[in-house]
Amino acid sequence: MNFIKEIERIKKLHLLIREEKTGTPNELAKQLHIGRSRMYDLLDVLKELDATIKYCKKKESFYYDKPFELVLKYSLKTIVDEETREIFGGFNFRPILSDGSILNLQ
Repeated sequence: MNFIKEIERIKKLHLLIREEKTGTPNELAKQLHIGRSRMYDLLDVLKELDATIKYCKKKESFYYDKPFELVLKYSLKTIVDEETREIFGGFNFRPILSDGSILNLQ
């Protein structure tokens, strides 16, 4: 699942920046198993969350200029067909009509 990989990459990126152990941009991209351009996209995600990220040539590492904490949590649950009807989501979306009946789209 790609979105889980992205969340895990962002978490790893945050940890490496916080510890100032990113290495050069090329090394960081390799650690994250992505290209350099995608790595910069992930840095932009953190910046959109108000992280002030800088790069130190001497240390060869990105770092947070101001304290920044990131907490990412997610949970996944597989749902069965009956549950999709209950929450009116997914492919089984069935609009409720004004009289309270459910529109049958089949």
